[in-house]
Amino acid sequence: MTEPMEQQNLSQPVQNSDEIDLVDLFRKLWVKRKFILTVTGVFLLIGLFVALFSPVSYTASCTVVPQSGENKSGGLSGVAAMMGVNLGTTMMSEGTLSPNIYPEIIKSVPFTREIMQTPIVTKRSNGKEITLYEYYTNKQYQDKNVMSSIKKYTLGLPRVILGSFRKEEPIQEIVAHADTVIVYSLNIEEEVAYDAIQESMQVFTNSKDGYVSIDYSFPEARPAAEVTNQIYRTLEKYVASFKSEKLEDNLQFVEESYETARKDFLQAQSRLVAFQDANRGLATATARSTEMRLQSEFNIAFSVYSELAKQREQARIAVKENQTILTLVNPAVVPNEKSAPRRSITLLAFLFLGFVAACGWVLGKPYIQNVFREIEKK
Repeated sequence: MTEPMEQQNLSQPVQNSDEIDLVDLFRKLWVKRKFILTVTGVFLLIGLFVALFSPVSYTASCTVVPQSGENKSGGLSGVAAMMGVNLGTTMMSEGTLSPNIYPEIIKSVPFTREIMQTPIVTKRSNGKEITLYEYYTNKQYQDKNVMSSIKKYTLGLPRVILGSFRKEEPIQEIVAHADTVIVYSLNIEEEVAYDAIQESMQVFTNSKDGYVSIDYSFPEARPAAEVTNQIYRTLEKYVASFKSEKLEDNLQFVEESYETARKDFLQAQSRLVAFQDANRGLATATARSTEMRLQSEFNIAFSVYSELAKQREQARIAVKENQTILTLVNPAVVPNEKSAPRRSITLLAFLFLGFVAACGWVLGKPYIQNVFREIEKK
């Protein structure tokens, strides 16, 4: 009976020690409750200010499904392999771009320049139709917002300072087309519109389900839907242009290969016929062997020639076909609800952040002071 009692007495102080630490932790927080409430209240006021004065934004979205090109040139790949030519995977899918390239397309300067010319009507334009470029570069069409100005000259101050030093160096983009190289350049106003559009425009690709989502955020609902629709149409035009260009290149390659195969076929046919005419009465093994070799060359040349003749007709048909590149499955609709700011979430986030920051300061301050004392002693 004595041993269990001793073990119980030995374990009891440990439990008391843990309870005392926990109670001491809450006691420290309770003693500084006024400070915690004050800091939390300050953060709550900041969150209220941010929630009330953040710019209003509406987000419109649409969903499209890319139409992948069918592999109609499987026979051509075998023929090209025999000729020592690698057509590549892009041509095998008839020039269809991968959806993973779409975000890079919308970042390009030519694409964004076309989006800048989207006609919209805003509240401050008084019914007048203006372009998206005019909206972002002319302040008379924009609503004044306190948070935007604060953000620009606080978090965005480094960018403003850097922008003042590179005003003479506009954005440039070099695009190569075949044998020509086009250099695109943006002036200062175009750069402002470019940055604003890129910040508001997003493309999400879902490789698993095979669809692409296009979003655009704008301070007003109807222009958000109009710009989203314009992004879809422009993206479809770019993808179709790329596919058309690749189909033309494919047709040109097939035409050149067809002419080469035709010449090879005619030459093999002429050699075979000439040998057969010259050796009609001979029955030697050498003659038979030579005839078999010439016959084999003729058969191979005929196979390549006939296959390329079929592929040439298919390539011509593919160029003339007008296929839908992007199928619109969920069109852009004028949003009824704001996408930003989410005031309740903002208030809760600042409330939680203030409480955590205040408690962290109360509990961590003694340890920080001890660290500085140790440093001073050393």
